[in-house]
Amino acid sequence: MRVACQMAGSARPENINYGIDTMKKYLILSLLFACTSTVIIQAQSAEIGIMGGVSLYGGDMSPNDLNGYMNELNPAFGAFARFNLNRALSLRAGISQAKVTGADINTDYPERMRNFRSNITEFALTMEFVPFNWGDTRSKVVTSPYLFGGAAVYRFNPQALYNNDWVDLQPLGTEGQGLAGYEAPYSLTQFAVLFGLGVKFTFNQAWAIGLEFGARKLFNDYLDDITSAEVNYLDVLTGNGTIAAELSNPTIKEPQDVTYVRGGDFNDWYGIGSVTLSFRLQGRKNRLGRGLGCPDF
Repeated sequence: MRVACQMAGSARPENINYGIDTMKKYLILSLLFACTSTVIIQAQSAEIGIMGGVSLYGGDMSPNDLNGYMNELNPAFGAFARFNLNRALSLRAGISQAKVTGADINTDYPERMRNFRSNITEFALTMEFVPFNWGDTRSKVVTSPYLFGGAAVYRFNPQALYNNDWVDLQPLGTEGQGLAGYEAPYSLTQFAVLFGLGVKFTFNQAWAIGLEFGARKLFNDYLDDITSAEVNYLDVLTGNGTIAAELSNPTIKEPQDVTYVRGGDFNDWYGIGSVTLSFRLQGRKNRLGRGLGCPDF
């Protein structure tokens, strides 16, 4: 049995590379957006729009039934620019803000007593494929179902409720991050692949209203700060402090030499369902046409 030394105020050296890596990622994505937009907007019709809807999360604190998911829906909103390359393909660049939440009380393991929330800021570049359209340029309303996929850079910040206050989890190192024998602190800026489907209704070749849902495949398991890593309670307590240890495993009431796994061996994900409203900036003679030879109605 090892002796636990409380270090509630103990601190870890900060990773000075966080800010540099984050700036590099945003700079690369911004340059990509700018170059792509400049080339396309000169020759093709473009739209600007806004979106609003709900976001949801999948991970180690996912609800175990549909009703639980409905209770964990949170607001999402954003803005985008769409560049219509031809009647079947469009390129879209957008920024969105979303929120995700989860709690063990809504899962099959309520005894674990954990919870989290995180705001997400996302920059995305996607390609939309429209297999067909109902209606043509003479129609007052053109209906266009579409599939989309692309890549995103997102910024998140998981927090947990502790003594009636929300505390940031990443700096704490609840799984021993930063200690010898454990992983390095994870970055709060990550890449994701997104895919989904939707339908757009274009009115008088100018205004468009759409409905869509997109899921994000993440390449890390830290959205909720819980992974499949093995953690020793005393390591976290002595290395990263009391708060980190208590949030790492709230079921442990007295310091003890015990090793545990906090989550499952799969990556987290999040999704956004939204209503979009957009306006065509130029090119009223659009290229909607009949769409891959499908008949008009």
